[in-house]
Amino acid sequence: EEAASKATTTFAMTRWLTVAVVLVSARGLMSPVAVRRCRVSMMSSPMDRIGLAGAVSAASIAAAAVNSEIQSDAGMLSAPETRKSWVATTTGGNATTRLDAETGLPLSYDKDLIERYWRSQGSALGKRWGEFLRLSVPFLLRVATLLVQGGPEALAAKDRSLAQEVREICQELGPTFVKLCQTLSVRPDVLPKAALEELAVLQDSVQPFDSAIAKKQIEKELGRPVEEIFSEISDEPVAAASLAQVYKATLRKDGRVVAVKVQRPNVLERVSQDLYVLRRAAEIYQRLNDRFAPQQKTSYVDLLNEWAVGFYSELDFVNEVKNQREIRAMLRDMPNVYVPDVVDDLCTARLAVTEWIDGVKLSDCSQEEIKRLTPYAQEAFLTQLLKTGILHADPHPGNLLKMRDPRDPRGELALLDFGLVARISKEDREKMVSAVVHLANKDFEKLVDDFVDLEVLPPDTSRKTVIPLMDKALSPYLAGGGAQKFQQRVMENYGMSDEPTVGGFQAMTQDAITVLNDVPFSIPPYFALVGRAIVTLEGIALTGSPDYALIQEAYPFVSRTLLRGDSPRLRDSLRDALYSSKNTGGSSSSPSSSSSSSSKKLDVKRLVALLASATTELH
Repeated sequence: EEAASKATTTFAMTRWLTVAVVLVSARGLMSPVAVRRCRVSMMSSPMDRIGLAGAVSAASIAAAAVNSEIQSDAGMLSAPETRKSWVATTTGGNATTRLDAETGLPLSYDKDLIERYWRSQGSALGKRWGEFLRLSVPFLLRVATLLVQGGPEALAAKDRSLAQEVREICQELGPTFVKLCQTLSVRPDVLPKAALEELAVLQDSVQPFDSAIAKKQIEKELGRPVEEIFSEISDEPVAAASLAQVYKATLRKDGRVVAVKVQRPNVLERVSQDLYVLRRAAEIYQRLNDRFAPQQKTSYVDLLNEWAVGFYSELDFVNEVKNQREIRAMLRDMPNVYVPDVVDDLCTARLAVTEWIDGVKLSDCSQEEIKRLTPYAQEAFLTQLLKTGILHADPHPGNLLKMRDPRDPRGELALLDFGLVARISKEDREKMVSAVVHLANKDFEKLVDDFVDLEVLPPDTSRKTVIPLMDKALSPYLAGGGAQKFQQRVMENYGMSDEPTVGGFQAMTQDAITVLNDVPFSIPPYFALVGRAIVTLEGIALTGSPDYALIQEAYPFVSRTLLRGDSPRLRDSLRDALYSSKNTGGSSSSPSSSSSSSSKKLDVKRLVALLASATTELH
């Protein structure tokens, strides 16, 4: 504390410039040449060198704080806690929870029962936490050292070896961490190509477990020999994933070809244990965030809690096939999208038998094929998210298959794996529709209200502060192209597209400070589910169309929803879509623009665009 007190003045002068240069360059917002120039300019005077020394001291203080948080309460590991969750489970919020016959662990997430189990296991949790630190801390120190010594160029030079190290660490840590890598591996606009290629190894190429063990598991679950159930079954798995592996088989009773999904041994215990570890990591990050950026109100512990419930629910295959039946019925009439049937009498908590789909991963198709099929995947996703409220929340590339036979009467695109499904209330769906309408029309004043309703911003948000920042941050995203083109447009807005200018850099730094200090935004827990699905689908779409614009592509569906909706909120959203401010000529992005009817007029162009969008149907 004494060292922190002495460094306060220097830290205050240098932290934002240092953080801006490091973080902006690390995220690819500045070219390596621009970063070098900024670095040289920072060292151009004795005072600057003193400031940089202060920043290094501040970094030392931050490192000490991290170490202190890791050491504190080292034995206080607890399971993630849940209150309200969007995850669809078999218990549906009821008191009765099914238990695994072998371990006694709950099959649906139950904090108290999980904690009771691990209290009986001695020091197992502490050992797992130590293993996590042993593997992860050296990697984080390596990344930090590269950034300090050579900036983003040093990271770029090592991107393949860094990605390989992450993959190997996560493989060693097990299925929970493999799942995290799988989520990252579908973002070509965020990660470099070498990293994507390395992490993509984990999509469907996880090391399988012994097939003899898998077949014994099938017999144990169904209580009879494999040969009595299947006339044929593949000797080796056709796919291995983080939680299970799949065999191709033929049913003896009727000759149907099926996929047999068998859960990995001991995965229930390992995942429930890892959730403790991640809860501890989230608590450490939360306390550091509260200490160094107290204005930010995101509860990372709540985010982890929601993710934990979702991930744990994927271990219950009874829940998975229930979700699959429900979404199959919901999308039955969806053009070109197919959900496989379920063989109910052969499904248990650890075994799922479903209709076989002969296809190839959508992400492995040609760019033209991905671009052609993306609208069907998008329509299916929007129907789930905004119309029915039952959402497949894990649409990674292995779960979206293009049918191998283009003449297959079932359709061209198959949706698989329903272990993680979200249930979204009608009220929340209408809030999202409203937000899409206001964002698409750059009505940032109304978008603030949507963000308050969605719990992204607090009710007392200063519109005068937030609305101009929304315009700068969200307008570049609307044009499409994912994170890379978004970053380019942000730089252009600050006059820094080619050469960094002092004024542009200062303006961007000031806006960053304003966001961090004056805008108490938060990431609500539900984003752990909905955000995951959006990020994954957008990543796939960008591989087919580098200029893909999610909001603009979703607008036809939203338009149809508005014109068919009869709730007060949807009627208000329709009114907002059709009427523009007289002062702004179509946008209410100015804090001075009034929302009263006297200051609004029918925007004919918006009306035509809305009707044109609403009549855009898939064929």
